[in-house]
Amino acid sequence: MGFNLSKSQEANAAGESPIKDGHIQNGQAGARKIGSKTQDGKDETSFRSSVARLSICEDENTKAKILDKLQRKDSDDIIVNEKNSGDQKAGSKRRRRRSSGVAGPSLGNLKKTLEEQHSSSSLNIPKRKKKSSQPASLSISQKALQKRVSIKDLRDLVLYIFQDSNNAPGWIQVGNRASMNKMIVLFAPGLQADDFEKNKKHAWGDQTENPRATSLISLDDDELLDTIQRVPISAPGSKSTLYSAYNSFINVGLSKKEKEEKKQALNQKAITLNDLVLRPDQLLENEYPVHEETPGLSEQEKQILSKTHAECDAAWKSTKSFEHGGSHTFALDCEMCMSKDGLVLTRVSLVDFDCNLVYDSLVKPDVPIVDYLTRYSGITEEKLENVTVTLEDVQNQLLKLVSADDILIGHSLQSDLNVLKLRHPKIIDTAVIFEHKAGPPFRPALKYLASEYLSQTIQNSEGLGHDSFEDARACMELTKLKIVNGLAFGVGVNTENLFQRLARAGVRSLCLNDYAPKYTELTSSRNASEVNLRCANDEEIFDNIRSSLKEYDLFVGRLRELEFAREYAESPKGVTKEDFTAARERFVQRLKGLYHASPPSTVILVCSGTGDTRDWANIMRELNKLNKDEKFEERKKRESEIQAAVYKARDAIGLLMTKKAE
Repeated sequence: MGFNLSKSQEANAAGESPIKDGHIQNGQAGARKIGSKTQDGKDETSFRSSVARLSICEDENTKAKILDKLQRKDSDDIIVNEKNSGDQKAGSKRRRRRSSGVAGPSLGNLKKTLEEQHSSSSLNIPKRKKKSSQPASLSISQKALQKRVSIKDLRDLVLYIFQDSNNAPGWIQVGNRASMNKMIVLFAPGLQADDFEKNKKHAWGDQTENPRATSLISLDDDELLDTIQRVPISAPGSKSTLYSAYNSFINVGLSKKEKEEKKQALNQKAITLNDLVLRPDQLLENEYPVHEETPGLSEQEKQILSKTHAECDAAWKSTKSFEHGGSHTFALDCEMCMSKDGLVLTRVSLVDFDCNLVYDSLVKPDVPIVDYLTRYSGITEEKLENVTVTLEDVQNQLLKLVSADDILIGHSLQSDLNVLKLRHPKIIDTAVIFEHKAGPPFRPALKYLASEYLSQTIQNSEGLGHDSFEDARACMELTKLKIVNGLAFGVGVNTENLFQRLARAGVRSLCLNDYAPKYTELTSSRNASEVNLRCANDEEIFDNIRSSLKEYDLFVGRLRELEFAREYAESPKGVTKEDFTAARERFVQRLKGLYHASPPSTVILVCSGTGDTRDWANIMRELNKLNKDEKFEERKKRESEIQAAVYKARDAIGLLMTKKAE
């Protein structure tokens, strides 16, 4: 079904005292009037007068005389109490002091009162020295060694260390967590059980009962051997499915109360199109080409962008502001084919707010096409045979139709804008304003969103590919639906991003991997609580962590070299496969260097995330070649094989260590 708003609707979318009543409130039961007598008949007036003089006088001699008088009085009180006690119990030699609960102040109570209530007075009362800080420590329990811990358990440890939660993890004992203010988490797929041998320093006992009884092969560092512990981990999944360990780690489950609060916060106000426009940090995170006039950019960031744009290919263009009638909100979608240099534009479609087709054109690339990707693009060699429209022609036409002040909508629109070599400041991305059912960082497919929320079937032409006009129209209707239903519509309220949660407590996080946004200089200039840094290899990850130890509190790195060397994943083009032993030795030396470079009480966690995934990956490749019905039947036939592959893939391990005090 279609979902349309009128032109007017488009415009609406965008736009306590110590003395009271003659009584002294001193916290003791049965407050007495000034001038009343104590239980032993002593008048308190002179005592309290002396206390008052002592707390305000400046002359040291006067203070000394008053204290001497009070001390003699306190001693007299003790003698009287002893005499009374002796009268009550003849022959008793036990000394008895006045209890602090007995009415009538003593010198001991006086000092306590002065220290608490007159800390700013000139009376110098010595304070107790604080106990020296105990060293931080981690000790894995026997329970964890007998029953594998989960990725959630590891994440809960992070939350506990940074004091987001006071629920101590049951699988590990944490000593003096107050001194733990830095943590490094390294995901290292490819690290396996056969990479360990008996720890020569801690070889006593059964390895399954002594986490220190194993160490990485070739690790000969005595200090590190004293602190390193190994724990078995179960990767997230089920009997027949494997889930993302990283995704499970960064998504924190919310309580019922937190879910309700999140939902209320999202629904607290009516929204407009401008509330859905991506912020600069969201553009960076999703690798959009950033326009210099993007709302929210600082002057410094604009200068950085200006310099970056000047160094770009001259073919890149930016939308300009101009006055025009008609719609000021557009949805765009492109189709692409593969050339030897990457994806190239072969069709572009633009619709207005009312889903009318404004511009649609096939495009002839200026480089040879090596794969038409017809199954996805719908483009064939025959369709482009007589086309003469170039990329520059399309750019010039779009610059006449879309002003920099207009809003441009699309699904994962960064891909379209990058192939168009076009920058635009106001972007709404339906892959961002709607969430994947598994939660971030996964992105929902446009086909799923159209079916789930619009009851439309798109991209369903078997072998004929997608229709860019159809996809653009679906993006526009999804956005309208979002405006009508509010921010909570189409998003999950069951989880929260780990880094955003910790940021509220002032924890700064640095994430390092090979797929973070490219605009490193612009990202770091924003001084955000969570910074994503793209690193070309593992060496860069370790180097960047060491150089940023003073700036950030939590580091999360995604290592790849062990994974590539063990062929758990395909190496990128241009990266030569290397011997696993060499890759492992390099990992050990880097880990050793990072440990010694870290400040005392830093917690380092290394997690393989998964076990051996090769069998699982091979089965999935074979199944993905089949259509939906065939895949379902094949999975049923190979159920036992799939479960065996999943069991092996979920057999993960972890290493824990705490940097010793220097």
